[in-house]
Amino acid sequence: MKISIEEASKILYKGGVIAIPTETVYGLAADATNKKSIERIYEIKNRPADNPLICHFHSFDQAKPFLSIYPKYVESLVSQLTPGPVSFLLPLKTRSSLQAATRGSSHVIIRIPMHEMLLKLLKKITFPLAAPSANTSGRFSATTAEMVEADLGNKIDGVLDGGPSSIGLESTILDCRKSDEIKILRPGAIGKEDIEWCLRNENIKVIDSLSIEQTTPGSKYKHYSPATQVFQIQSIKDIPLIKNVAVLGFSEDLKTISLDENIKFISLGSQNNLPEVASLLYRKMFELDALKVTNAYLIKKDFGNSTIGKAISNRLEHMLSR
Repeated sequence: MKISIEEASKILYKGGVIAIPTETVYGLAADATNKKSIERIYEIKNRPADNPLICHFHSFDQAKPFLSIYPKYVESLVSQLTPGPVSFLLPLKTRSSLQAATRGSSHVIIRIPMHEMLLKLLKKITFPLAAPSANTSGRFSATTAEMVEADLGNKIDGVLDGGPSSIGLESTILDCRKSDEIKILRPGAIGKEDIEWCLRNENIKVIDSLSIEQTTPGSKYKHYSPATQVFQIQSIKDIPLIKNVAVLGFSEDLKTISLDENIKFISLGSQNNLPEVASLLYRKMFELDALKVTNAYLIKKDFGNSTIGKAISNRLEHMLSR
């Protein structure tokens, strides 16, 4: 059921759970200070109980009362990168009302999203929103309202439809707990070069950590995967001789390969437009599952060392069947 901002606000105040749009992916949102609502998120997603949730705020000023002492550079970084597709792991005050969302941790991951409709909702309510991706745990994230409804259906109290997510990959997560070091725990649209530029006048080390810490959503457990098994191949010649399979590749691949009637081709976009590949990636996985093929085969690609290229490679690596 699609809802308005006004309806979304009323549902959230009553302890409900809704899907919300962001520039990265859709989120499954509830009052971050309401323990019962938080537990319902875990039930709906079938999410492991020890996997913390990102908390969304309309501004850093709104987040500050929940935080313990954090490094001085954080405010500079937040002012330059937010609202935007980046999340910050920061120290949490003891006995915080966010501890249900953080699973009792001494830190919290905060985000200030760059989506006009969501920001209007966040300013309308008096509490932050805990919001992991709006999908069944382990599956690829939803980037449209239709994808949310197909996966979660009547399990939730409504969908705030803000159109397709413009970026299409989850936010970059930065560990900003140390005064002289930042770790990139999950790659996204904001990369190491962006952070270094923002802090160019400060002596802060930025590390591509890609941590598997429990603190990082989407890294400790299998994530981003379609229901269809996806195997990586070097070329079209490596596809087993079985019927009803799909091939994932760039649009340019169609010029160099020939497919028989038993093979369906799904274009991930052009190799010359990686932002488009990122924005469409999960929708392509949605299309793949709708085909009901036996298996899918991803033609191996080098997405390069750009920020968005690294993020795409990271998500595809998690999708592959072993």
